[in-house]
Amino acid sequence: MTLIKSENDAAARPSRAPRKKLASAADAPPAERGKPRDPPTAGKPLQTYERLIAATGELLGEIGFERLTTNAICARANLSPPALYHYFDDKYDILEVMARRLLKRQNDAYAAWLFKGGAWANPETAVEALEEWFGIATQILESEPGALWTMRALRALPNLAHVRLESQRQSADQMFAFYRRLFPAVDPDTLWCRLRIRSEFGWAVDELALEEDRIPRPILLREAARLLTRSLDDDHRAKPTG
Repeated sequence: MTLIKSENDAAARPSRAPRKKLASAADAPPAERGKPRDPPTAGKPLQTYERLIAATGELLGEIGFERLTTNAICARANLSPPALYHYFDDKYDILEVMARRLLKRQNDAYAAWLFKGGAWANPETAVEALEEWFGIATQILESEPGALWTMRALRALPNLAHVRLESQRQSADQMFAFYRRLFPAVDPDTLWCRLRIRSEFGWAVDELALEEDRIPRPILLREAARLLTRSLDDDHRAKPTG
């Protein structure tokens, strides 16, 4: 399974240079950005940290990413700029934390859905099972302030693309661990590729659910589940082994 091994190989992941201290909140080129600093764990520092993230989420939902500034975040959180720069270099740092939290919530929920039988659904109920998952994913997005703009930024900003890629690969790995038993005759590399593509389409379903008001939500989730279920139907479904 050469392809799958390479996906887990550190050499195959987007590299990030060590963080450099920025003199201001100006944007840093993608190659100069590192992972956000470790968050505080308790007390007033943690409260300040969470206030900054909450304020950013609120503002994203109101004004979008392009108009978002660190000064606006500080004003909404009723904190000084030094308080923000103690934990973050700029708005991109805050957005990455928000994105990782959002995607982790979805991936954790997806793993729970798989564990309880989502991937093992009877062929006759496979569409309903996937429809259920899309509903869960949409509810998570709707519960997170600024989620739509966070997702847009993950697609639009090169210095955040690695976050989306890592999450989508993790989702494909989760699916592979379950669907491999359902399709033992399918080449593992081919199956992983199909599941990786499927996870990308799932991302599009999330965006449609939040943006497209001309498609009723139940129809969107049902039709998306029906189309994506067919993506694996050209192979004979086998009973789980073991």
